[in-house]
Amino acid sequence: MVVIQALSTAGSAVKRNPVLFVVVAAFGMLQIPGTVAQSINPVLGSVVSMGLSGVLMLVMPFFFGGLIAMANESIDGQTSIDTLIAEGKDNYISILVVYIGLIALYSVLIFVGVFVAAIVATFVLGFGSTSGGPSFAALAVIGVMGLAGIFLYLGSIFFIQFFAHAIVLDDLGAVDSVKRSVGCVRQNLLTVFGYSLIVGSVGAIAGGVGAVISLLSSSSFTGPAGSTTPTPEPLASLPTIGTAEAVGLTVVLVLVSTFTGGIFSVYSTIVYRSIRPSV
Repeated sequence: MVVIQALSTAGSAVKRNPVLFVVVAAFGMLQIPGTVAQSINPVLGSVVSMGLSGVLMLVMPFFFGGLIAMANESIDGQTSIDTLIAEGKDNYISILVVYIGLIALYSVLIFVGVFVAAIVATFVLGFGSTSGGPSFAALAVIGVMGLAGIFLYLGSIFFIQFFAHAIVLDDLGAVDSVKRSVGCVRQNLLTVFGYSLIVGSVGAIAGGVGAVISLLSSSSFTGPAGSTTPTPEPLASLPTIGTAEAVGLTVVLVLVSTFTGGIFSVYSTIVYRSIRPSV
């Protein structure tokens, strides 16, 4: 199967080009300031995280475009940082336009979903107050709407996940790249589903580890040495770590992300090359 063979090819490519790990690690290190700030004060952590989110929004298109180009070169031979810089600059605008469009689309969907859910909830509560309780049918409607929203979100990600590859490898514009991704996925559903299952499973594990590290790094679990502030009762039995330990855990997370990110950048490129239209 293509998705299994692609993993082996990706491993060989990154072994020849460890610079891919360096690039992913450098990007991942941007997480450390937020972790340090969060371990000191939750408000400071929120401010720093918001600032970093804005920076990442601007940097991500450059990084993503350059990394895909490096991954593409690594499959057939050697790659370098020069490729990251050149291709990141050349494809920056197109990738950024798609990112902004997706953010706008998801924002509208979330707003509409919350608005409709609020109306339905108001109706359910109002009807329940006159009939002795909310009906099962009304609650089922809310549940179905929630599931529909989740499937719509996941479905859109599934079909447009290769848009950046189309921009970088096929030199397409923002709109055409989305169309190309949708078309390639639609014609190769089984292959893309297998690929997404592998990437999603690893991503879920990494995300779970990241969530635990983020929780342990919060100020609820950290504090200056010798602090006499009593620990809240619900947290009394949970581990307490300091800022240095929080940074250490984040470094571990960055290393794990570096390994998986380096391999999956090549892996996704191999899969796209296998499903793209022959020229």
